[in-house]
Amino acid sequence: MADDLSLAPRPKKLGAHGTAWIAIGMAWCAGFVDAACYLQLQRVYTSHMTGNTASLASRFLQGDWHEAARYGWAILCFLFGLLLGACLTHAERRNGIRSAFAAVLFLESVLLAAFIWFGRSTAAPVALLIFLPCAAMGMQTVTVTRVGSLRVYTTYLTGTLSKFAEAVAQYAFWLWDRTRGRFRTRIGKVLCVTLRYEPAQHAVLTAGLWFAFFAGAVLGARGDIQWGSIALVVPVGLLAITIVIDLRFPIALGEVTEDELRRKRRFSRRRRSVRHSPPPGVQRAH
Repeated sequence: MADDLSLAPRPKKLGAHGTAWIAIGMAWCAGFVDAACYLQLQRVYTSHMTGNTASLASRFLQGDWHEAARYGWAILCFLFGLLLGACLTHAERRNGIRSAFAAVLFLESVLLAAFIWFGRSTAAPVALLIFLPCAAMGMQTVTVTRVGSLRVYTTYLTGTLSKFAEAVAQYAFWLWDRTRGRFRTRIGKVLCVTLRYEPAQHAVLTAGLWFAFFAGAVLGARGDIQWGSIALVVPVGLLAITIVIDLRFPIALGEVTEDELRRKRRFSRRRRSVRHSPPPGVQRAH
């Protein structure tokens, strides 16, 4: 029995590049859902909880309890989705289920499909219509959270823009250090190896996440104006494709955990110390 298990083929990892494309596709889905549902739900965000919190505070001070309740309910629904998605993901990992995101993404798809169905009815309760997409976006938030060593966000952009700024600043100093005083002779060679430098990769990825969310939001708003809630069939279809990919190439296996990051940093420091230490029998010059 043990021999059979040892000979069983292991699923292939998706890898950092594949995970990056998955994250970009999910950011597109989040932008589509957020913009379409923002129009459907009369200015309630489904993934932008900062905006909902600001609107909650504003309506609360104005004494508009009905509107304040709508924004507060959206925040609670998003939080519920976060907790449910996190619990499902951790439970699957604890039980050795490699495709840890497939079940979460499936439930997200079900919630969005239910919103499509109930959104076509004028008798559907507003609380239900808010719950379905907000909980779905909360669940998506805790799926793909890391690409390589970079923590990513597929449902909101504040953290993404912050990571982009940090990466660009690091890259700018790196570029300056390697071309200072010899710009004309070095710039070509440095640009050729730019994408090997991790902060440059992070800048490209975070920029891609922003553009994907923006493009999804444009198409989501346009789709809602033309077809109403039925337009959400498009992101549901993309989520279905992501589920199939996760079953074939488990996304979670390609993630770098915090423990792995710490081990890599220790190994990198150890390599640097060995590289700069003198050979055996040779004393360091003072």
